[in-house]
Amino acid sequence: MSKKENQLIFGFGAFSILIGIAGILMDFYLVALLPFGLGLFFLCYYKPAFYVLLICFLVPLSVFIDDVGGGLGLSIPTEPMIWIVFVMYVFQQVLTGKFELKFMKMPLVLFILINLFWMVLSALNSTIPLVSIKYLLARLWFVSVFFFFLFKIFQNQNYIRRYFSYMLYGTALVVGFTLIKHGAEGFSRGWGYSIMQPFFGDHTIYSAYIAFFVPIAVVFAMRGNWFKFTILHRLIFAGIALVLILGIIFSFTRASWISLIAAIGFYIIMKFKVKFKHLMLALGLIVAVAFIKQDQILYSLESNKQGSADDLESHAASVSNISTDPSNLERLNRWQCAVLMFKEKPVFGFGPGTYTFQYAPFQRPESLTLISTNSGDLGNTHNEYLNALSEMGLIGALSWLGVFLASIYTGMSVAYDESKESWKRSLATATVLGLITYYIHAFLNNFSDFDKIAVPLWGFMAVLAALKYYQNQEQSNSF
Repeated sequence: MSKKENQLIFGFGAFSILIGIAGILMDFYLVALLPFGLGLFFLCYYKPAFYVLLICFLVPLSVFIDDVGGGLGLSIPTEPMIWIVFVMYVFQQVLTGKFELKFMKMPLVLFILINLFWMVLSALNSTIPLVSIKYLLARLWFVSVFFFFLFKIFQNQNYIRRYFSYMLYGTALVVGFTLIKHGAEGFSRGWGYSIMQPFFGDHTIYSAYIAFFVPIAVVFAMRGNWFKFTILHRLIFAGIALVLILGIIFSFTRASWISLIAAIGFYIIMKFKVKFKHLMLALGLIVAVAFIKQDQILYSLESNKQGSADDLESHAASVSNISTDPSNLERLNRWQCAVLMFKEKPVFGFGPGTYTFQYAPFQRPESLTLISTNSGDLGNTHNEYLNALSEMGLIGALSWLGVFLASIYTGMSVAYDESKESWKRSLATATVLGLITYYIHAFLNNFSDFDKIAVPLWGFMAVLAALKYYQNQEQSNSF
């Protein structure tokens, strides 16, 4: 470090101390936080890669504040940190004007750009413009920082390992702490719904987040030698994998249980090297059969009367109960509202982020449940795909589905490529499985606009894009 840089850091430190003392003495505590903000700015400027990885570590540890002023909610400390790097990244791109056109030809990137473009059009035609603009900005900074920026730093592929390691460590801390608290309450189902607070709002987003990292922890434990991990590190990751699985089990979240089972099934598909096009044909066939046999399927589901229960077996059996289970019935109500909203505005939808404020008039009396509400609380659409359909119309929904499918295609193409090293193929498989857990979970919940989910969602996609795109840059970027 140069003498000038040392002098700058010393001067900044002295200035920060004076500002902090002045703020405390005058009871202006926001002023006292100014040096902290400036410190983050300098860290972002001089060490941008470490800065973003630090955000990733802090994401599971962040706490959401409902009202920080003006009725706005904020995740502390991660959202302000994201804003800083987002602004710096955008300015850097505008000033340098360096855009890799070859990278933008990747199917995953194309679908992301199409989805963002349509989201802009939908926001401009929104029924509540202010809400949609806020939602659009949030999507822009998540995609910019955790897909495009991470993709760029993943050119040095050592950062991929660090990204996953940082997130695993932060996640393990939260889940371990939650399990200790839950254990003190006898691991009861009632406590399982909120015991993870203040780090996560409820058990559904908590378990959806955890599920992302189970395949990564397992591959780091079982194939750690491919990533140059020591025996001690591999044992730590094995312990983390066990902690994460226990966290999901005792979250009593049926959607996450299903998502892990689906990930295991998809792993078997990948082991047999089933091609993506064949997978899509099979998926299309399943959808067609389900549509044709929908009456029989509904009749079968309605015969299940098992409600939610404290024991795991009965609670799992209640997942298909659409006759008496209030949670399942309310999902059907929300889904029906989303479809009716789409029928009214099929092109641009009601606008990004507006479902919560607009679905109430579309509720039909015969579909209302004991937990139905007109105030937009108790969750959103409870379906990522129908949410996009109601808020951004058909093209918005198809482009969003295209993002998900393109990420799977990218991961499978890396995992099946025999010319790539074993660690790349293994990591691509684990990353795809992590994404699969959310794509399956997304049929029952929608959390992509929360930082807890957005960071791994876009980060995992960035890993797959980097493993695919930087395939010929091994010499200087190897572990």
